[in-house]
Amino acid sequence: MEGIDKNTFKSIFYDHWDAFKQSHPRFDNPDYNETINKMLGCGDPDKMGFVQYRCCSCGEIRRIAFTCKSCFCLSCAKVYTDRWADFVARRLLPGVTYRHVVLTMPEYLRIWFFRDPTLLSPFMRAGHACLKDILNTCASVKLDIGNIIVLQTAGRSGHYNPHLHILMTAGGLDPREQWKSISYIPYDMMHKKWQYHLLNLLRENVSDPAIEKDIDRAWRDYPKGFVAFLQEGEVPPGGKGLAQYLAKYVVSPPISIRRIESYDGKAVNYWYRDHKTGQIKHETLPVLQFIGRMVQHILPKGFQRIRYYGLHGHVRYQKNERIPRRDDPSRDARGSQRLPRSWAKAFRSTFLRKLRKRPAALSKMWG
Repeated sequence: MEGIDKNTFKSIFYDHWDAFKQSHPRFDNPDYNETINKMLGCGDPDKMGFVQYRCCSCGEIRRIAFTCKSCFCLSCAKVYTDRWADFVARRLLPGVTYRHVVLTMPEYLRIWFFRDPTLLSPFMRAGHACLKDILNTCASVKLDIGNIIVLQTAGRSGHYNPHLHILMTAGGLDPREQWKSISYIPYDMMHKKWQYHLLNLLRENVSDPAIEKDIDRAWRDYPKGFVAFLQEGEVPPGGKGLAQYLAKYVVSPPISIRRIESYDGKAVNYWYRDHKTGQIKHETLPVLQFIGRMVQHILPKGFQRIRYYGLHGHVRYQKNERIPRRDDPSRDARGSQRLPRSWAKAFRSTFLRKLRKRPAALSKMWG
């Protein structure tokens, strides 16, 4: 991995993005161009702007360039992840148990979502409807539940693999507005109900008659239902730990810097861990194919890949006081949510760390 750093990913796109668009005109549109241009300009003061500081001791002027703050940028991904984890930690309902659920689909159904990204929104709604149906069945009564649903389109190898990661409340409010916990969910029922909801989504939203052939095939090939994972036991309880637990799964770019092994201008070699075998696999792709494997995960501008349903819906969350609550590290003594440290404090901490080599100047800055 000699010579591989955070600029390697940029170099791949800087060298070949125009050639890729010529070979694949579908990707020559504002949604993709804006995301790639922001990533390429990240940290460039002429493109992104900057803030300027002057040392009160020696008068030296230093410019700090703004970043793109995009989850597609490998340099900004860590900040994006931390901010998301911080936000979700403050949105979790204290005193409520959560389960981590993953809903997937067969490989031959993924092409329909790749061709028509507008299907991704009903895909997320189907995930919520499915889990609500499952808990209602388990409780033998209608429950009002809460879900935080995150859409992930990248598989471990980078292939297009749309699936849902969900933080689900392990229970809900019954018609008498009493909290009812659900401690056991039959796997067989979950698989079959997810199959029903997903295939029903495709039948209702795809007008191409060819979809019927794939739907019939899915019923034949999966008589026990589609694959759906339910994390055994409770996810880490409450607060930021739970949010960071989910963030490592979903709020990340299609690949990380440490997984890129080499780039010679013509091909990219990288590794991934196969989820079936648990073994590390290495793959070498022509550079244009590698770019295609990355950019296919850029979502349309304005698309919300993280959505909140039921008790976690934005309006419902603010008004609902009927949910069991107990002490929670993300809240102060009055029950108000603790906000994360301000951007100014975070920036000051980072900037000061970079100037540790000049203690005389530090003593006079922000005096």
